[in-house]
Amino acid sequence: MRNLEGLTIVMMGATGGMGTATARLLARPGVNLAFSSSRQERVDALADVLSGTGASVFGRVVDVTDSRQVDAFMEEVHTKFGRLDVLINFAGLSITSKLDAFTVEQYETVMDVNVKGMVFSTKAFASRTDEETGALVINIGSMAAKRANPNAPHYSAAKAAVNMFTDGFAQQLKSKNIRFTVLNPGPTDTTFFEGRIPPEKRTDFMQASDIAEVIEFIITRDSRINFHDISFDSFAFFKR
Repeated sequence: MRNLEGLTIVMMGATGGMGTATARLLARPGVNLAFSSSRQERVDALADVLSGTGASVFGRVVDVTDSRQVDAFMEEVHTKFGRLDVLINFAGLSITSKLDAFTVEQYETVMDVNVKGMVFSTKAFASRTDEETGALVINIGSMAAKRANPNAPHYSAAKAAVNMFTDGFAQQLKSKNIRFTVLNPGPTDTTFFEGRIPPEKRTDFMQASDIAEVIEFIITRDSRINFHDISFDSFAFFKR
């Protein structure tokens, strides 16, 4: 089992339900935890949650669709902690829309946050890793990449792209000792579904802590193991 002490873990778009649960689970003495969000109040809130954990915490407001902001943030993290070991790309969103009401702006927003943000973050991270010690990138996909959502097919397409980019980058960067994993979780009861699915209809969804535990499992395995992709659901949801 891999010890996390001394590692720098970077989490992009980390102040939602999954990101917050993961940060809380990974924060411990000796761990350097850097995270970004699109809103300052969320950065401050997560920093407060992590205070007292013993982890060295560093948070910034970053627009993941702006390559310059992403690169500047990654440089700050590298300068502060001296190393980059793990990247987790949480940033993502979905917009529900039928085809007759679908707009160019909706398409670009969904693709930019889910795909462009992941690409920019991965590029900035990979250029600062140590080839000898290696690194790990975990991208958050979705089961929507494997079973199309009729209310948001553009989101399904974006997450399918995340899967393909992850596999392609894994092939490109294995010579730099960088491992890649894409997680495809099923529906999870977080703010992601607020305003779209009422709480009483989310009782058989997974919890954010379920995703956090899978992420912790991957990070703490020996680096000789590579998890290419993991797809998982709540069994209650699967049985619907």
